[in-house]
Amino acid sequence: MRVTGVMVQYYIACKRELWFFSNQINMNYDNDDISIGRHIHEKSFSREKKNVNLGDISFDFIKTGEKNTIFEIKKSSKLEEPVRYQLYYYLWNAKKLGKETDGVLVYPKEKKREKLTLTPEKEREMEKIVEDIKKIVSQPLPPPVVIKPYCKRCTYYELCMV
Repeated sequence: MRVTGVMVQYYIACKRELWFFSNQINMNYDNDDISIGRHIHEKSFSREKKNVNLGDISFDFIKTGEKNTIFEIKKSSKLEEPVRYQLYYYLWNAKKLGKETDGVLVYPKEKKREKLTLTPEKEREMEKIVEDIKKIVSQPLPPPVVIKPYCKRCTYYELCMV
């Protein structure tokens, strides 16, 4: 089973959302938050080649030099921890392919950046997360609801709260 960066983000944010997404239960992807995020992604760093593929991973863009840097552009820092882990996942995969890189999360609307470096601890954590993701998505039913502050803005909100 192929694990994606979005799956890692959902794993950290909400394991139930991960299960729905991974089992092709798709909700309203035309909502305003998603449209705004797409617009920010398209307009930010317009000179960069976007949606770069490296092996099985796809990230926003990369700058090459003495040390390569993977960039992820996000609409908001409200889900900081989940998107950090998404970027750690990309760095972990790049390292497995022999490409040591740093990472930068960019929040253009907030004029904020955060640099991330993969540590041995995060590498071990990523191994556990990937294994856990595989277990969760293969379950016949989604994990139980865990109410979080951002639930009301989730595209699965109505499905979870029924």
